Amino acid sequence: MDIKQKSILIGAVMGGLVGALAGMLFARGLETPTGREIRNVSFRDLSGSELVKIVISTIALVRSITELGEEL
Repeated sequence: MDIKQKSILIGAVMGGLVGALAGMLFARGLETPTGREIRNVSFRDLSGSELVKIVISTIALVRSITELGEEL
């Protein structure tokens, strides 16, 4: 396995772990103080500005990782 394949594999595993952690923390945030869970959640519930923040943050993260690869 060459360095490119290893990098892709490590990135996929790390992305999966970070995604799972983000989902877990998001689900924890949906729980109300009374312990009742909210069942129906969709992107329509988010405001446009919240979606823009998520997209910009994701692009910034990918750009930072790309720049790190260029420095090595």
